[in-house]
Amino acid sequence: MELTVRRGDFLNELTLMQGVVERKNTIPILSNILLKAADGHVNFTSTDLDLTLLSQAQARVSRPGSVTVPARKLFDLIRNLPEADVVLKLTENNYLGVTCERSSFRLVAQPAEDFPTVPKVEGKGEVSLPLATWKRFSRKVFYAVSAEETRFQLMGALVKDKGGEFELVATDGHRLALVDFPKEKGKGTLPNVLVPKKALAEILKMDGAEGTELSIRHSENHLLFSAGSRQLIARLLDVNFPDYEKILSKGNDKVAIVSRVALQGALRRVALFSSERSRGVKLSFEKGLLTVASASQELGEGTETLDAAYDAEPIAIGLNAQYLLDFLEEAETENVRMDLKDENTQCLCQPEGGLEGASRYLYVVMPMRL
Repeated sequence: MELTVRRGDFLNELTLMQGVVERKNTIPILSNILLKAADGHVNFTSTDLDLTLLSQAQARVSRPGSVTVPARKLFDLIRNLPEADVVLKLTENNYLGVTCERSSFRLVAQPAEDFPTVPKVEGKGEVSLPLATWKRFSRKVFYAVSAEETRFQLMGALVKDKGGEFELVATDGHRLALVDFPKEKGKGTLPNVLVPKKALAEILKMDGAEGTELSIRHSENHLLFSAGSRQLIARLLDVNFPDYEKILSKGNDKVAIVSRVALQGALRRVALFSSERSRGVKLSFEKGLLTVASASQELGEGTETLDAAYDAEPIAIGLNAQYLLDFLEEAETENVRMDLKDENTQCLCQPEGGLEGASRYLYVVMPMRL
């Protein structure tokens, strides 16, 4: 194998690969990246067996071939090279030679046959939508996906094809984020599937020219995401997502409208005095006002009062400040709406006036005892 590739193009794809490469080293080959040179391209493959990423960069291929090398070491090397052409050459005894201007290196390599086989995704259903649309709306729920490995059924976002629109939902048991957005007509159908958190994160890193489409293909065990020359194959989570519609509170009749930016600032300041473990703050609503307060014996206390459009009886509720900040970061609108019932019932948050391009964006936060 021998090829010449632009350092910038090479580095772009290697950077993307780093998120998928297995870091725990339980199976050493999974910390490697597979390189294959053919037909004017160098193709990249990385996998942790649950997620497989494939991409390519243009190259001048002198001799086709393939090899697998340590992903992190190759990335660190290419990142520190000057902006110039990079020559890769597979030599005897399984060494990959890397040459750039007056620098030359040899990386210990392994045969391509040692690398895991890429799963085939024979489509049962397929849809496509703009990559930018998917990224924008998946960000609206991504932060609510559970990070607890023991809760498999919550370690992804549910994608629901509702005919004329998609619904994306994520929850970690303490909060829930849900967004409905229109799908393009005639672009196929998809069964309800749970997209793993790591797959969501890797798609958010993908870039593409304006108008780049993301296609999603479903098979019995895998999902295939394709955008431009990049493909991401995710093993499906074989679990049942909770029936979230049942847990949405229906009787929240106390409504407050608050400035999004003002509430963000107040929460950031007041939460400095909350327990680092619970991040709890107390929100007290009275006519025309919202007071945010927090106190701890170790740190002290803080309060801040904001103007709010609120005309119901006074109410106070304890909420996790970081959970609210996650929603406020994605709400986009000037003001946010908070629907309350009492101190023991979940708080429903929405962008005031709705989210542009979405028929519904709802965020539910469970209350805390402070």
